[in-house]
Amino acid sequence: MSQTREPTKAQPLTPGKIKNNHLPDDMIFNILARLPVKSLIRFRCVSKSCNSLITSPYFISTHLISYNNNNHDNKDRGYILDMSCFNSPPPTNRPVITFYCDHEFDKIFQFEVPLNLPSHHATFLVGSCNGLLCLNFCPPRTMINVIYVWNPNIRKLKRLPDPCESQSHLVSLGFGYQSKSIDYKVVKILRCVTSQLEVEMYSSKSDSWRRVGFSFRTNVEFEIHHNYYLPIPFFGGALHWLLDTIPDEENNKSEMILSFDIDKETFEELAPPDHCLDGEHPGRSLMLFRGTLAFIRFVSVGEHKFTCIWAIKEYGTHKYWNKPLVVPKKYDGFNGFTKCGLILSHEQFRMSSNGVSKMRKKTKYVLIDPETFREKRVHIQNISFVATFMESLALLDGANVITY
Repeated sequence: MSQTREPTKAQPLTPGKIKNNHLPDDMIFNILARLPVKSLIRFRCVSKSCNSLITSPYFISTHLISYNNNNHDNKDRGYILDMSCFNSPPPTNRPVITFYCDHEFDKIFQFEVPLNLPSHHATFLVGSCNGLLCLNFCPPRTMINVIYVWNPNIRKLKRLPDPCESQSHLVSLGFGYQSKSIDYKVVKILRCVTSQLEVEMYSSKSDSWRRVGFSFRTNVEFEIHHNYYLPIPFFGGALHWLLDTIPDEENNKSEMILSFDIDKETFEELAPPDHCLDGEHPGRSLMLFRGTLAFIRFVSVGEHKFTCIWAIKEYGTHKYWNKPLVVPKKYDGFNGFTKCGLILSHEQFRMSSNGVSKMRKKTKYVLIDPETFREKRVHIQNISFVATFMESLALLDGANVITY
């Protein structure tokens, strides 16, 4: 989830006057900016001036900051969501997204994606940013990608236009936000027929795709290491990918982190943490941990297994990695982090049903505090994607948006 910044002051405080004999307009604006989305949707019906204010781009960007940063409950209790990868059974054929409270992991509400899709369509969560979810639907045995941006809180959905290259092989998708221009962007990395990588970027401002020059080290061959069940992390105005270099003649293999600044539209290389290659390496990934970029490594030392978490720190233009948090790994899988930094893991085991010899798999999910190692069992179903989420009015003023 992106970090929001103060919107530009060049815009007027309100798009129009709200007639009121008791409170100044700026006080009404500040009160409304701290209210939850559900209340604001109802207040749109109060008057034309209220509706004009609430749907203005300046109010939408201001509410994103005021409600989520100044409201004590929302600072300490974010949302986390999980989404099924494949569609639910007929007649709906719709993926389901469930929202939980960040700390307690209590179920709050559940939405079906408002699209009737053919069965066996895979649904991928590209990213979660400022209350918007970017979804990618992939028909089986095709190279077509149908991308949507969705705000479930205000019941708004937008299908993005077709990209420039529709028949190239998709490598990765990322979703981010340019705060200065209030522009949501989708970055698409493709592999063309010549095996070269190409980059396209969608802008919500222009509502169109365009090609972006891919300039990176030409003397190194690499592959993007991407787990499609983990959204590409967006941090510091940039999307980040983990790269595996192709072994050279001496069979040396290394890793690097590729970042793409969606404002400057430039690629940069970021070195991974020191000593992160020590030991055996069953897996690794990049994720957001407590609001910052983190490098996750699953390490085996003899019979012992650990999860190592390096979080990045920034001082001006310089970046460095903190000493890792080392967590004993007792469970089979790693699903992600909550907003407050708890680890969501799972364990699979077999159990008999009603004494019958036939065994079936069952999954147990737990939350782990990476500093105290305390565990808490959470009662959720099997999940495919995990991401943090926040309330916002984004898409309320969007063009070509479906309201359902």
